[in-house]
Amino acid sequence: MIRRNRGNGIGMTQRENVNQAGRVAPAPTGSIREVEPLALLEVEGLAKVYRDPMTLKPFTAVNGLSFTLGRGEIFGLLGPNGAGKTTTIKLILGLAKPTRGMIRLDGRDPRDPEARRRLGYLPENPCFYDHLTATEYLELTCALFGLDARAGRRTGATLLERLGLAAHARKPLRKYSKGMTQRLGLAQALLNEPTFLVLDEPMSGLDPIGRAEVKQILREERTRGTTILMSSHVLAETESICDRVGIMSGGKLLEVGTVPGLLATGVREWEIAVESLPERAAAELSAAGHRVEPLGTRWLIHVVEGPALQRALGLLTQSEVFIHSVEPRRETLEEHFVRALSRGKGNE
Repeated sequence: MIRRNRGNGIGMTQRENVNQAGRVAPAPTGSIREVEPLALLEVEGLAKVYRDPMTLKPFTAVNGLSFTLGRGEIFGLLGPNGAGKTTTIKLILGLAKPTRGMIRLDGRDPRDPEARRRLGYLPENPCFYDHLTATEYLELTCALFGLDARAGRRTGATLLERLGLAAHARKPLRKYSKGMTQRLGLAQALLNEPTFLVLDEPMSGLDPIGRAEVKQILREERTRGTTILMSSHVLAETESICDRVGIMSGGKLLEVGTVPGLLATGVREWEIAVESLPERAAAELSAAGHRVEPLGTRWLIHVVEGPALQRALGLLTQSEVFIHSVEPRRETLEEHFVRALSRGKGNE
């Protein structure tokens, strides 16, 4: 029998023998013992307090964050401006020192050189030496990482091809558009083949085609086992790519979960499509608080609550209206995000 033990966030699988009395006997010498990998990132009780340099008044930017990221996972960190997302990223990267709390990156302090060696980072507003070309900049990045120059050039050329920059590889960076600069920033973040990739607003400045290409690259990196932490204001893009999301406000983490899990109970309304709608039936539905709107040659009726759905269907049946379809409309991540922020403010 295989028994799975869990404790302190560490999973372990051990093969054990069970005797006839139902008691677990010690595993014999040489038995199979498999240990599940630890989380790649562990954050516990993280806080960062700044002081105003003039008044010395404290300001809490991050307050008591705790979460973990598994290997090969894309995690979206969401929140309005000033929520603490960028400060959290700086703490995780070791660019700022926490006031309280613990961060472990692959079991190490994030400031440990060994932890940083397999770390990739794209800041919100990447800034490069604009007199260099993309090829020259990636060669400089290779040197800073201590990578083999020849292998680094090959990897850099491959990344520029993947990101649609191969034709502009020898163009000075001062001639790059915002979207091209963003793509180059992602290339340098991937140059050292990181196991942990941190992206601050990675879709910024990209057109729809560019966003689709970047999402595909991130999916490919996830398939390779890379863990990705990304912050974003583009919630539709986050919903389509992230395995889990965390919603921040006021330095606190309000919710963490999978996107389907967060939206599982989020049926916001029902949509009834009908072929035609008599004026009297439309007036009664509107008077009952339902939104009625034309949709091409049909009509669409929006019903907010389940019990009201039965009454609306009964009214349509009595009016001999042909009902084409009845479908639930679940809330989007953006709608859930707004509701979570409203609840968070109400609990402050």
